[in-house]
Amino acid sequence: MAFYSSFFNRLPKPLLFICIGALILGLCTLDYYTEPRISFLVFYLFPISLAVWYGGKKSGIAAAIVCSVGWFMADIFTAQGYSHPVIPYWNLVVTLGVFVIVSASLHQLKESLRNANELARTDTLTGCANRRAFFEIAGNELKRMNRYKRPFTIAYLDLDEFKHVNDNLGHEAGDNLLRCVADAIKADIRSSDLLARIGGDEFVMLLPETNEDQAQSVVQKLAASLQSALQKENWAVSYSMGVVTYIRPPATVDDMLVKADHMMYAAKREGKNKVRFLVWKESAIVR
Repeated sequence: MAFYSSFFNRLPKPLLFICIGALILGLCTLDYYTEPRISFLVFYLFPISLAVWYGGKKSGIAAAIVCSVGWFMADIFTAQGYSHPVIPYWNLVVTLGVFVIVSASLHQLKESLRNANELARTDTLTGCANRRAFFEIAGNELKRMNRYKRPFTIAYLDLDEFKHVNDNLGHEAGDNLLRCVADAIKADIRSSDLLARIGGDEFVMLLPETNEDQAQSVVQKLAASLQSALQKENWAVSYSMGVVTYIRPPATVDDMLVKADHMMYAAKREGKNKVRFLVWKESAIVR
């Protein structure tokens, strides 16, 4: 099943529609040349389902209309003896209605599955990716690096006084602080970058195609924006950030996080609002 899904997802839309059209034409032809008492009505649902799932709602409705007309033409030309001339047209309306309902239902099912998948990959408090989504996307980035040898950077951020905020101001204030941090970071990173919340007050940024010089530039700008946002909202908190640029790929995503986590704790030991950088290549070089 996964093979067929991957195959149809990779097909260009024009080629997909040509395949669906050819399938409908084949069904109509088979329907026309087959004994009239043998119904092919249910088989028309297959091209309709393909059109909805891989082409969208409008494509599904278009396929439903084409299938209904094709079925109607095959039905009319087989010259069945109906007791009333209105009957075939009534059958056409009913058939079209069923096909459209099936099309709409499949579209709703797909949207529900997509929303459920998004919720499973999203941190509901901050709206950024969660730990599951980070591991999935970081794993893909690791595979891409193994293939193309392009660098990427991981930035691991931890709030230093988050427990103090929760204990003294309450969990609602802590939640607002986390949203403030997430919004400040999201506003300052590229659309190709990923921000994920992987712990209570721990955030990770994945920066593809980012070498050590670019990483320093991005992180310095990000640190200034974050500090400004915290001061603007009068949050008396600081942060520590560990940044690792990978010139050579780490063994696993866990290994990737561990190195960034170590650098974050090294920054935390130096004081408030500190950042530590590491470049991972033939040997670890700490700067």
